[in-house]
Amino acid sequence: MAQAGGFDRSGQDTSIILKEGNLLEITSVSVSPSVTGAYAGSASGGVVTDVAPDYSFTNLAFRTDISDDMSLAIIQDQPYGAKVNWASGASLTASGAKSYKGVKADIKSDATTALISYDLRDDVTVYAGLKNQSISATNSNPVAAVYTISSNTDSSMGYVLGAAVEKPEIALRVAFTYHSKVSHDLAIVETNLLGNAALPTPHSTTTSFKTPEAYNLDFQTGIAEDTLLFGTVRHVKWTQFILKPTIYSGLTSGGALKDFTSNATTYTIGLGRKLNDQWAAAVTYGTEAATGEAGSALGPTDGFKKMGVGVTYTGEKMSVTLGVQKANLGDTTIPEKALTATTISAVNFTGNTTLVTAVKVAYKF
Repeated sequence: MAQAGGFDRSGQDTSIILKEGNLLEITSVSVSPSVTGAYAGSASGGVVTDVAPDYSFTNLAFRTDISDDMSLAIIQDQPYGAKVNWASGASLTASGAKSYKGVKADIKSDATTALISYDLRDDVTVYAGLKNQSISATNSNPVAAVYTISSNTDSSMGYVLGAAVEKPEIALRVAFTYHSKVSHDLAIVETNLLGNAALPTPHSTTTSFKTPEAYNLDFQTGIAEDTLLFGTVRHVKWTQFILKPTIYSGLTSGGALKDFTSNATTYTIGLGRKLNDQWAAAVTYGTEAATGEAGSALGPTDGFKKMGVGVTYTGEKMSVTLGVQKANLGDTTIPEKALTATTISAVNFTGNTTLVTAVKVAYKF
């Protein structure tokens, strides 16, 4: 669950719809990034301590059979998010160069998805549903003329489509799921504390944007007795996401608060082994290629490689899974930024990591 594409959090997992029986799953995730860097040149601010605060979230998923051929699933997750806080260093160095100190941003989302599945044949299942997604954002940016933004929480609808092919005798399943983009009209208040006659503040407006389309390909197959090979390919069209409030765009000569110039594909593969009737273990490896794009104050990493281990204990009605994952985050550089009467030197981010721990409790009833 390292942040694919920079803003990806839950991965939009829908696999519960393909499981059996009445089932409730609760997954609690804690994420501890370590993202540090340094300004180019000792006169421009020096070392940047951790700009990515820890965060956590909980996902819920429920499924039940409606009939012999139909099932219902309800999934609550936090598909997208971002949190940065440039708390270290001086606001203005002795050389007169500014730093990014004081830049903060917090983007939050929640989604509730209702899915219905139908068994076309014993080995083919199709599923579809609606998603209600809410999102909010706050930002303060003293670099851009002491700029702040706050928003309400906007909710909007999207949809999900999917299909799966299974061969239970060899534990084979291949599932493809499409998540539509979701359009939001976010009511925001922008403030430019330095003032600008052409951009009076506070300024209440609505900014429109879309969270991106995403495609998930999930597979698993038995490769030996009690041994399972599994994996996921996730492609997200991040170029569809552009957050460009009116005043911020004016202060930055048409710039966006956040946008992407390339899409992201994340690959994960794993090997699971049943140890006995109660215990199973798994190892996973994942990667997302670096885009080579210039970094930004809201995006100080580029791609990642991750390794994870997990163990599951299964009882008569309940199972508990504990997983730990470490991601090595890709290096990036925020280019030198020219400002009126001064500059911000380039900032280099190297050798950063994220540690993710997760606990899933599944209950059959």
